[in-house]
Amino acid sequence: MDGKLTTTWSWLLGCSLILSGFWLSGFYFLTGVSLALIGFLWWPPSRQFLIKRLKLPPVFLLHVALTVCLLVIALFAFIGRYTVILEERALEQGYPSLEAWQDAQRQQNN
Repeated sequence: MDGKLTTTWSWLLGCSLILSGFWLSGFYFLTGVSLALIGFLWWPPSRQFLIKRLKLPPVFLLHVALTVCLLVIALFAFIGRYTVILEERALEQGYPSLEAWQDAQRQQNN
């Protein structure tokens, strides 16, 4: 039962991350690609292929560490891209910086 549950979670997690990664790559490319790579690492059909191809040792903690590294890359890529989008909005509205635009937004809400 434990192996079946693990396989079920791997299928669910892998498919979800692959699909959301491909969808997000349209808006936040590096974030989407990182999530898709994590999905392929945990998706059972590609998991064994990647482990053999990349010559990764079958150490579960190593795979978790790789997943965490890719999640950190995805997070910082998202933050960086979102900051660029906010800066573009601030410049479009005539503010010299993102901080000036945020200050004006705060003053407008108060």
